[in-house]
Amino acid sequence: MTKFNIDQARNLLIGDGTTPLKLEYFPMEGLAERVRIALAVADIPFDDVRIGYDEWSEKKSTTRHGQLPEMTLPNGVVVTESMAMLRLAGEADPEGKLYPSEMAARVKVEGVLGLVEDMARAWRPSLFVFHRPELLGHPPSDEWDNDLKVATVKKVRGNFVETGLPRFMEYFTNYIKESGCKYLAGEDLTIADISAYQQISYFKKGVADYVPKECMDPFTEVNKWMERVISHPKIAAYKASKAK
Repeated sequence: MTKFNIDQARNLLIGDGTTPLKLEYFPMEGLAERVRIALAVADIPFDDVRIGYDEWSEKKSTTRHGQLPEMTLPNGVVVTESMAMLRLAGEADPEGKLYPSEMAARVKVEGVLGLVEDMARAWRPSLFVFHRPELLGHPPSDEWDNDLKVATVKKVRGNFVETGLPRFMEYFTNYIKESGCKYLAGEDLTIADISAYQQISYFKKGVADYVPKECMDPFTEVNKWMERVISHPKIAAYKASKAK
């Protein structure tokens, strides 16, 4: 990462220091958490604004695309896509490690980011089949026979746990081994690790019906890598601050 790029990114995110960066999202981790973590690692102060669900109907019409997260830069420019936010935060890392400028290293980071998106896309039907089944050709949730809905959700999510999850964990394991069993794209923590951690940790929480948190137990190298990520001093400090 050249100092010029770092300075440009930090100037966008910090400005003259009089107006704070603002990141708005719902009171959950979701798409914003990887951005929050990257900002914390890059030592970028920001206002972490959590929009209550009861506030959303009124707030929605004021957003550019009718969705969150939104990031408002000190100069007033609004950034609407979480991956753009993540890359900008990575560019602002004063150590130049989160989103390296050296092209071979950046290609590795982008490869992992693409894999994270592939995994999210593969999981999406398992999410929609419960929350928005009509998008998959099923009746709307309030019109669908409950027993049939439960059986379908169980089947779709079970298939992902049995086939999709192991396939992606193999891919991530290969990245870990290729990097010398440190991080996904090399010796240093990058935005690829942050993004992948947030995606994969979801499956360790047991929050989705028919996706037990034990489903991640077989993937030893991935679990070790996750411990390295969450133990990174700046990430650990950020998580501790949010636990208060």
